[in-house]
Amino acid sequence: MDGINSKFSIDIVTLALTRGMMQMMLGGLLLYLGGRHRNDMAARWWAFGFLFNGISLFVYPFNFQEPWQLIINTINHLTIGLASVFFLMGFWQFNRQPIKPWLLILLMAFPITSIIAWEILWPAARYRVLCTAIGQVLYLFLLQQTLSTPIRTEFARIYQRLRYAVIIYLVVYVLSYASIAELLPTTARQSLDYHRVVFSVSSLLYMLTLAVGCLALKFASLAAQNSDLAMRDWLTELLNRRGFFAAIEPATQTAKSNHSSISLLSIDIDYFKKINDVEGHAAGDLVLQNFAKKLMSLNNDNRLIARMGGEEFLVTLFDTSEAEALLLAENFRQQVEQMSVNVKQQKSIKFTISIGVYQVPQQENIEQALAHVDDALYAAKRKGRNQVSLP
Repeated sequence: MDGINSKFSIDIVTLALTRGMMQMMLGGLLLYLGGRHRNDMAARWWAFGFLFNGISLFVYPFNFQEPWQLIINTINHLTIGLASVFFLMGFWQFNRQPIKPWLLILLMAFPITSIIAWEILWPAARYRVLCTAIGQVLYLFLLQQTLSTPIRTEFARIYQRLRYAVIIYLVVYVLSYASIAELLPTTARQSLDYHRVVFSVSSLLYMLTLAVGCLALKFASLAAQNSDLAMRDWLTELLNRRGFFAAIEPATQTAKSNHSSISLLSIDIDYFKKINDVEGHAAGDLVLQNFAKKLMSLNNDNRLIARMGGEEFLVTLFDTSEAEALLLAENFRQQVEQMSVNVKQQKSIKFTISIGVYQVPQQENIEQALAHVDDALYAAKRKGRNQVSLP
């Protein structure tokens, strides 16, 4: 065993300070990235997690006389707990999961208890360390559970790799502290120095993996946002033509495999060019934005709404027959007819719409269906506009 332990001889103090400095630098990088985006709280929470974990490592090697050692130990344990809280909050925020205050309070209860019970009331260094370690085991368990459900498919692979890292680190963590607590069989125990080396190196690799994972998620999130922007109309925030075709193909395949009916509504704002010419393009933009908001009242999980270009919009209705689509279109046309948009002080605009309705046959592709629903829209215009028509 002495031979094994000699191979693992390492300067733990230097390694702890190096880890602390590395984590504080990574925290600063994430804080910088999070500060560039007003709503990016996830990166900020991760940054605070790395910063506080770095602080705990910086104070770890110090050994003073009382009462200074009490202050050092308190800082060490509390910053470990706070780092766990911030990391967990960061992943909850990134995954758009609700914050669970009672779990965060529970995580902080362990280091607080370790200081009060095993540092102040009944001094016992081993129990103090083990009490905080139990809180860390709980944190790692909660983290791997959070990483099991990525919010977007683009993040699934990163989540999977991070989850593997957390599980491996959790095993190393439990084995190391179980040996310290003398819970392992005698034959499985190693010296304290052995576990310090293994644990320190494992912690270094784990925190590097976590940092790389957080940065990868940050950049994957930015890429996903840019992809979403490319699929959406900047003015109305509806799907644009490109976004519509990206979404409609898998949706129609699913609907047709389930033999569900699909109906299309092609909608055009009547005399929109006249609004732009008389009131100006700013007024026209306001009309488009307000109409898009009204159009979103038709939205649910079973519909797609897109701005196909200019003043033309398309609504795809799944599990909707032609008769149901006609009724919905007529009700919506009447609602729009009652609308008014304030474009200038003391001035508002009223407008009407024309709607073409078409039910898509099972054997027809989307391009053919779009041509037919356009024919229905043109029929509504030929009949005088402000009405609903079939092809």
